[in-house]
Amino acid sequence: MNEVNIPVGTSSFAEIRRENYYFIDKSGLIGELLKTRGTKVTCITRPRRFGKTLGMSMLSEFFDIRKDSRELFEGLSVSDNPDLCREWMNRYPVLSLSLRGVDGLDFAGAYAQLVSALAELYKEHFYIMESSEVNSLDKEIFYRIAAKKADQEEVKNSLLNLTRMMEAHYGRPVILLLDEYDVPLAKASEKGCYREMLDVIKGLLQVIKDNSRLKFAVLTGCLPMICWPLQKKICGACSI
Repeated sequence: MNEVNIPVGTSSFAEIRRENYYFIDKSGLIGELLKTRGTKVTCITRPRRFGKTLGMSMLSEFFDIRKDSRELFEGLSVSDNPDLCREWMNRYPVLSLSLRGVDGLDFAGAYAQLVSALAELYKEHFYIMESSEVNSLDKEIFYRIAAKKADQEEVKNSLLNLTRMMEAHYGRPVILLLDEYDVPLAKASEKGCYREMLDVIKGLLQVIKDNSRLKFAVLTGCLPMICWPLQKKICGACSI
């Protein structure tokens, strides 16, 4: 009897595939996302432990222009569509961010966690600092955010600015993957600082509104009651 290697403690699609861990093929999600080209923002709300983070990791591996993911997707359902794979696999710059760790005893503590998460994201794309296609003023903003020296307005605009810099560098629009986008708001509601955190998150999410540098965006979270006001007030185009 063969043992089933069930992954515990990892949501990394690449690790699960390379280590031959048990994996239920959900690569059909890729084709579903690409069916309607006019849908710029998709918001997926599901309970905890549903596999949202693993799904986002899979999307990142599939689309990210910095990677070669052909081997990871061999034998999965998406590979049965070679035209889709030729057009989309590893063809676009990907901006992938999780807000799962943004929590604190008060707004100051949670905001510091958010600044740290954004700094790590910027450092992941530090090649921007060497790009001849990105202007010096944008590089100054990039450095301040990566060094955790940005003011609150620059933090609010950080995702919007990074999509602009990445689009300039690659000459292609960016795919945004924002995992657990609702966690900062849910935690802030518990700690009595919801309004302060809502102001910051609304600023971050302006990246998905009428952004010509964005190919499309996928957001995941647990709480549709948080997604609903965001739908109406921020993006107006979510698919749930």
